[in-house]
Amino acid sequence: MSPSLFSFLKSLFFYLKFFWKTLLLGILFASLASGITGFTTWAIKPVFNFIFVEKHYEYFKFIPFLLILFFSLNGLFSLLQAYFMKATSTGVVNLIRLELFKKCLNLPIANLHRQGTGQTISRVINDTAQIEPILGDVFQTLISETLTVIVLLGVAFYQKWDLTLLAFITIPVITLGTKHLGTKTRKARKLAQNATGELTHRMSELVYGIKEIKLSSSYEKVLDLFSKELGHFYRWSLKITKYREGSKSLVDIMTGIGGALVISYGGYLVIKEEMTPGAFLSVLTAILFIFNPIRKIARAYTGLREAQGAWYRITEVLSLEEEKGGRLIAWPPSQGFYFKNVSFSYDSTSSLALKNISVFLPIHKVIALVGPSGSGKTTFVSLLPRFYDPQQGEIYLDQTPLKEFEIFSLRNLFGIVLQEPFLFNLSIWENLILAKPSATKEEVIEACKQAQAHEFIENLPKKYDTVLGEEGLSLSGGQKQRIALARVFLKKPPILILDEATSQVDSLTEKAIESALEKFKGSHTIIIIAHRLSTVKKADLILVLDQGKIIAQGSHEELLKTCFLYKNLYQTFHRT
Repeated sequence: MSPSLFSFLKSLFFYLKFFWKTLLLGILFASLASGITGFTTWAIKPVFNFIFVEKHYEYFKFIPFLLILFFSLNGLFSLLQAYFMKATSTGVVNLIRLELFKKCLNLPIANLHRQGTGQTISRVINDTAQIEPILGDVFQTLISETLTVIVLLGVAFYQKWDLTLLAFITIPVITLGTKHLGTKTRKARKLAQNATGELTHRMSELVYGIKEIKLSSSYEKVLDLFSKELGHFYRWSLKITKYREGSKSLVDIMTGIGGALVISYGGYLVIKEEMTPGAFLSVLTAILFIFNPIRKIARAYTGLREAQGAWYRITEVLSLEEEKGGRLIAWPPSQGFYFKNVSFSYDSTSSLALKNISVFLPIHKVIALVGPSGSGKTTFVSLLPRFYDPQQGEIYLDQTPLKEFEIFSLRNLFGIVLQEPFLFNLSIWENLILAKPSATKEEVIEACKQAQAHEFIENLPKKYDTVLGEEGLSLSGGQKQRIALARVFLKKPPILILDEATSQVDSLTEKAIESALEKFKGSHTIIIIAHRLSTVKKADLILVLDQGKIIAQGSHEELLKTCFLYKNLYQTFHRT
């Protein structure tokens, strides 16, 4: 057993301990099934000799009933064994899925993006789904068939040890061949799961970019990319089948050779009257019965190696470093946030998204970020709740670096409305109370009124109990924005970040939202990113960004006089 396989089994046993009761029941019924099989095989000799050799034919009539009884018991025990083993394997896989999901929640956003959406989904769903049936079969087979082999070996050695040893000269061939094929299967499974992840990733890209694809002439290119991934998956799946079934065929061939040796030598002993026909039949039955579970064990071993290939991809996620925070519980700022010589890049190969930023964001003010697309506005606000950390410089809450705060308490200070707000495929009510699970009905309705969402919600067929489509697709862009705003208003965090939050709202609703925001002005820090400069005209402080740098800051009137870029942006949008 290689160290890697040992590590894999050790990991599985860690999860198995949570399901020890069902595992023990599975082992119990596997033992009973194996005992029935062994007893039936052992009983062949005395029954055969007593009835047929000693000619007590009057007892033959009981044989059919005994067969029905033993096979019925064996079937019942096998059913219960399979049930409890399945309960164990499914429980283990669900536990792994839950741990993977928790891991994804605690990973830095940059790591998730680096892994890719499709690959991450594939590892949580597809890789664990691949492990489940394999583990179910492996647990069941390794336990029950190993017990069966032990019992049958005992019977065979008891009847004729030298004849039994003769049959097992084929075992080294089976062992070495199965190990070789198992290693190949593990590698093929890992590559097949990679191919599955790429298929999921390609499909995610297709759904996300379907509009652009439909408008372009890239149909053939998209189909070609998807076909290539299908081809990779196809080839590795065939190799898995070849290796998996190869181990089964190897045992079949060795079974034939072992059976031939037993029949040749055993038949010779019977002819020479050195062995009774009943003993010979008992040994032959035991040997032939042994090779069937050996075949299953060999296939289970190959399956175990196959599961190991999928497990490698899972451990790649489980071993990723999680987000780290300090021990301080974050408090609402009493002064504000300081950016000191902050530079940030999304990865080592791309240029800096923010360059040497030094700025102070005072509390209880409306702060607006403006600038051309790609100037770094969204990146700037993403650093405050530590969705990303700067490669250079430091950000402070009052006088304390953000990294010293416990990360969940820090993020609890913020409420964010994104340009494309995310809504779960749940009811509107459930989407809203995610921000504040303890909220009363009155608080929820008041928040919706402030966001100008209450009226359209009341006009829906099921009102607040209306279940949204995936990502809120049953709502218009403006309606999604208003629900997202209501969620922030319900939470009432010290810092509100509105990232293009008014980009999809009609002018009347925009005015209503601005009116609602006035209620927070002076008591909350509000950071706004908006192309509509009418939204930021009343801001206390406006930061103008261009190519990752803050090139100017001040009030609307000051910037019209001193900043050419701001003046140009204002005139452009004022004309539109």
